[in-house]
Amino acid sequence: MTAAQIYDRIKEVTGQSKLDVKERAFRNYVVWIREEYGIKKPEAFRQYEAVADPPMGSQAQVDMGEISLETESGCRKKIYAFGMVLSNSRYKYIYWIDHPWTTADFVEAHIKAFTYLGGMPRELVYDQDKVLAVSENHGDIIYTAGFQNYIDTVGFDIYLCRGADPESKGRIENVIKYAKHGFAEHRIFHDIDSFNEDCIAWLERTGNAKIHETTKKIPAEVFALEREYLKPVSEYSFAKPVNASIDYLVRKDNVVLYKSNRYRVPKGTYSKGKKVHIVPDGDQLSIVDAVTEEVYATHPISRGKGELIGYSSHDRRDMSQSLKDLDASVKDLFDNDVTIIDFLSHVHEEKIRYYRDQLLEIRKLYKEWDTDTILDAVDYCSERNLYSASELRSAIYFLSQYRSDSGKVSNAGIVLLPEKYRGGSPPVRELSLYETVMERSRYDG
Repeated sequence: MTAAQIYDRIKEVTGQSKLDVKERAFRNYVVWIREEYGIKKPEAFRQYEAVADPPMGSQAQVDMGEISLETESGCRKKIYAFGMVLSNSRYKYIYWIDHPWTTADFVEAHIKAFTYLGGMPRELVYDQDKVLAVSENHGDIIYTAGFQNYIDTVGFDIYLCRGADPESKGRIENVIKYAKHGFAEHRIFHDIDSFNEDCIAWLERTGNAKIHETTKKIPAEVFALEREYLKPVSEYSFAKPVNASIDYLVRKDNVVLYKSNRYRVPKGTYSKGKKVHIVPDGDQLSIVDAVTEEVYATHPISRGKGELIGYSSHDRRDMSQSLKDLDASVKDLFDNDVTIIDFLSHVHEEKIRYYRDQLLEIRKLYKEWDTDTILDAVDYCSERNLYSASELRSAIYFLSQYRSDSGKVSNAGIVLLPEKYRGGSPPVRELSLYETVMERSRYDG
């Protein structure tokens, strides 16, 4: 039993809520009794086995920590550390921020670490943390949406330690302690940027330059070889700002979910797996294609929750850029003839929801018919206020048939017999036959 358990048991047995002796004095008395009578506490310890270092470039370990430092004003400021260490060379990177970690900060730290290392290992070992994992889920790890998007984009394997199991990533645990007590402790905190600059200088001067106690090698020298085994990281992963480092999926209803609000993108943007970046700029944000960097939409940033931001296509706002390009390309096919421009303007007005389909159908007509016939059909439709691709197609058929059938043009208004009745002549009867029939009809009457 512990001293605290015995102290509480005495209160329980005596019925007293407060004892005359203080708990701290009682704890010291229990320690004396243990020493006097040789009563040892049972020791619970875990058996470990030394693990060989992974091959070069195969693994790094990641962890976070925090420390409270004195500022210039004499107050205390808590700052937060991100550490990454290559398991083979023990080459380290440390990055500090002055506020609690978010998923976006965590992703930015990875980008900075991979930039510093000049590449990335094939596997990263993590402790469980709310900024990267939602649930262990019996081995089927559920990661936060932002971190899952980053993993999918960059592509490295993850080994997630079990909860409350720091021993399984001992290398990085020691690195965080080393950074806190070997660099940060007893420093005066001025600002986060200068603090990070000083930390990088410390890594180059001491952290990666001293002989490692376990390997008996200098991390910087071993890293010169291990660097060649790291996987190259795409320029995207190095260069994108933190706000654009996380991919967001475009949903089927052409919205992007960002900080509990839904932001519209133009109708037609969605496709399976389409990813975009959110780039805040002051009070606005831009939604940018993750691959082409095309800006789909710009909206004011909402401070609320659950709001739908932006106008729908039913509001008859500007068309998406891709639709504008299609509109311009169709007009170019007809050398921007004023007739086609006016016709398309009316089509867009009347069939805004299906304007893309209308343009595609007109482009198809251009491949099937000559330009003059189409423009004549456009005039025909415009005169009769018929504004649609299907009406245009019908007009083209009508005019084409009318022109090709010269018989119809020269004999307008004459109704011709069906073909099956054409040709041959009726039989000719004798006149006496009709006289006989008439005579018989007179007698019968």
